[in-house]
Amino acid sequence: MARWIVRTTELIGVVLVVAGGVVLSLGPPDTWPWLLRWLGPPRTLAQEIYPSEGTASVDHALLDGLLREHVREGWVDYGAVAEDPRLDRYLQVLAAAPWDALSRDERLALAINAYNAFTLALIVDHGPVDSIQDIPAAERWDAARWTLGGRTVSLSSLEHEELRRNFREPRIHFSINCASIGCPPLRSEAYVPARLEAQLEDASARLHADSRWVRIEGRTAHLTKLYSWYEGDFTQAAGSPLAYASTWVPALGDGSWSIRWLDYDWSLNGAW
Repeated sequence: MARWIVRTTELIGVVLVVAGGVVLSLGPPDTWPWLLRWLGPPRTLAQEIYPSEGTASVDHALLDGLLREHVREGWVDYGAVAEDPRLDRYLQVLAAAPWDALSRDERLALAINAYNAFTLALIVDHGPVDSIQDIPAAERWDAARWTLGGRTVSLSSLEHEELRRNFREPRIHFSINCASIGCPPLRSEAYVPARLEAQLEDASARLHADSRWVRIEGRTAHLTKLYSWYEGDFTQAAGSPLAYASTWVPALGDGSWSIRWLDYDWSLNGAW
């Protein structure tokens, strides 16, 4: 028996060494899109890297008008969006945005709006679809087809390499929308620097007050899977996902809780 244990331990060691070598040969995690889709979002260390002041600004009026007219309580009239020229015109605004001259809040508002606008355009370009997951994977989140401030980005790079990495702001997870019912609702307005703090706080408060994303039953907290997928982001900010959620649901900061993850509905958040 002892010999068997020794041999088994040696075999496990060999497997771990080989697996480690394979992982290292793949390069840095951000170059593994296929692996990231399997394992979930990459871990990031969030840092605030942008200056508080800037010398330029971006006008989000086109997106604001589009959202106010075609989005109701998070529900999108994609047929109307597809016919509205303001979306294409706003994409041109995003492409020409003076990124390097913007303040921190200008960049954060711009990046959130860009993610939401690019997602609307993605659905319109491939519609009608019943879910964003109906779009071929190569043309979806990892497709580097969007232009923001003169840079070519994908939805994945915008989320993971810009929003999550360069801002210590987990409330982005309650503000960007993936065109799905399970996502936090798309607001009927654009994010703007002058009201950014209030908008982020309102989006977060609304999500935590809605049983589709947060529900308490006894000592069990039923939470949106956003808290599972981005656990590291919430832990960096508050020590744990529950501690972060307790900002809006104070009871979650009192005593021990078991957590269950709510089903994530990938159905389209609108109709044609």
